[in-house]
Amino acid sequence: MGFIEYIAINYTEIGIAVWKHFYLFAISMFFSVLIGISLSIFITAEGREKIGRILLAVTGAAQAVPSVAVVALVFIFVGIGAVPAIISLVIYSLVPIVFNATSGILNVPPRVVDAAKGMGMTNTQILWKVKIPMAISVIMSGIRSAATINIGTATVAAIIGGGGLGDMIFTGIKLNQPRLIIIGAVLAASMAIIVDTIIGVFETRITPEGLKIS
Repeated sequence: MGFIEYIAINYTEIGIAVWKHFYLFAISMFFSVLIGISLSIFITAEGREKIGRILLAVTGAAQAVPSVAVVALVFIFVGIGAVPAIISLVIYSLVPIVFNATSGILNVPPRVVDAAKGMGMTNTQILWKVKIPMAISVIMSGIRSAATINIGTATVAAIIGGGGLGDMIFTGIKLNQPRLIIIGAVLAASMAIIVDTIIGVFETRITPEGLKIS
């Protein structure tokens, strides 16, 4: 049976796997972005810069941790199923988001912050009208990296019952069915490309004109 014929016969199961994979990605990314950006804002507030730089070093090193190690640890403490899979994806996706957001905010030139203070802006106004806009490209770069990593890691999360395209890949390995492996891998890669493109367009739209990289 060829690829086209297999897809035509099993398109319903394939569609369900794609949906489950996207579900794992969407839910985990929502919480990763929410927690990651909030944490970065908290630790980069005035007076906490030292803590921010320490976390920056920690998250930088944490990017070398294999995704399967995170999935395995969550499995040990939480068990199997979609929820543990989402937890592992949130944890793993947090690293690039926190690293980039913290780095971007901390690297806003002090003279710009001082100028904003001289204009009478409050710390909250400086954060949302100066720091975040100036760091938005770096922040969005972290989110794009996290999204791509998340979609790839979601295939690994299938080993703890996450479901999705990872099930197709691991089933293909168990049954020695290369077409299942290829279909699952191609669909996951396609999802990553589409998501990255969408986030890239969104990044372009929200980045202030003067800060866009041509």
